[in-house]
Amino acid sequence: MHVILRQVWSAVRPVTAQQRFLWWCGTLLLASGAVHAVVAAVDWTPWRGAVSWRKPVVFGMSFGVLSWSAVWVMRQLPARRWGWLPASLLGAGSVVEVTMITMQRWRGEASHFNQEAAFDSAVWSVMGSVVVLVAFAVALFLVWSLVRFQGTPAARIAVVAGLLAILASGYIGFGMAEEGEAVVDATGRVPDTVVFGAEGSAKLAHAVGMHGLQVLGLLAIGLGLRLPPARTQVRLMALAVVGYGALYASVTATAYAGLPWTAPGRLPALLGLAGAAAVLAVSVIVARRLTLGVERRRADMMR
Repeated sequence: MHVILRQVWSAVRPVTAQQRFLWWCGTLLLASGAVHAVVAAVDWTPWRGAVSWRKPVVFGMSFGVLSWSAVWVMRQLPARRWGWLPASLLGAGSVVEVTMITMQRWRGEASHFNQEAAFDSAVWSVMGSVVVLVAFAVALFLVWSLVRFQGTPAARIAVVAGLLAILASGYIGFGMAEEGEAVVDATGRVPDTVVFGAEGSAKLAHAVGMHGLQVLGLLAIGLGLRLPPARTQVRLMALAVVGYGALYASVTATAYAGLPWTAPGRLPALLGLAGAAAVLAVSVIVARRLTLGVERRRADMMR
């Protein structure tokens, strides 16, 4: 396991100033999420709700791993001065967004959809603008990866698919914002959670898209540690992308249909199960190859 972790670190460690900036932004956000998880455990307040410690924890962790994932993406792109543009927008934007959310929780105010006071309204407005900048940074990384990617073909598939999933997740996020503001206009209070229709899990659909880059990226890194033939890499990664896309489509379709994710329609359920099975199968193959590689290396050392 130590050998595998060391190889993974060599694949993702930052080597340029732009990458180090993103790395430290991600580290700061992950540390903030961890600290607030401890605060949540000590405070023992409800985990759910418009004002809860869940938001600093979840948003800190999510934006933190996004920044770290962007380091891996940049490792496979040519060094360019203008790379500071997407790196700064993503790293700094993530820090500002999570800082706003965290500040509102410490103030005892809702961070999302809150327009009761002028200051809260300004915070919500800034958060919306920052998210647009983060989405723009993701779009820049996507175009850059399509034009000048220098990694393996399998890694390129993972990066492009993962970045597209993030952008799709952003579209769902803006739909969630519209739904939340509509609830505030209709009821005069910030909703505890946002759903599409009766019970559609907007959060789950948003989260699945946000973290596709990490799932597919880890599989691409695993394939790169013990290189199978290039065609095999591409086929396995294509299977993982199709599987993850099917799972994402299933969860999203269920959410927009207003159904709970635990009770989807028959077709979305079959699609989701097939997608999850495909991703799991590729994960097992990659894990097995890595395990065999470690065992062979140990055997060689003992000879």
